[in-house]
Amino acid sequence: MAFKGSFKLGPFSVDQEGRLSPEHPDISPGFSIRWRGRVIHARLVQSDDRDGRLFIQSSLGRVPSTASDPATRVACFTMLRTLLTGLRKDWSMTLLPDHQPQLELETVVALPISVTNLVTELALFLLRLSPYLDAMDQAGLRPVASAR
Repeated sequence: MAFKGSFKLGPFSVDQEGRLSPEHPDISPGFSIRWRGRVIHARLVQSDDRDGRLFIQSSLGRVPSTASDPATRVACFTMLRTLLTGLRKDWSMTLLPDHQPQLELETVVALPISVTNLVTELALFLLRLSPYLDAMDQAGLRPVASAR
């Protein structure tokens, strides 16, 4: 469906074909979703006239403290070390100060991007994320409760 002209939709500029670009190149629009109890953040960054970068990050949960469950804590850190050896090349993992392991993906996308292509990139991330969540759930890592 073609529109008569481009328009602004929140932090996005929408062209006549319905494709999205950041409205202001210096501001990275983003959104969040929930997947299997985890919050997933995505943001779109315009890097030049044609290309952009899509950043997606997900907390895997929180490693329990030594005081609350020492055996599960050891199992979680063991599983994290194992996951690091098999991590996808385009992903990175960091451990936040509150002991939340976080997976991040940065990928190049053509801008403007259709909503279909944006959702496809996010869906692929979620499908590839699932085995990591399975492994961490099995080790005892649990999703972080979020404030509403």
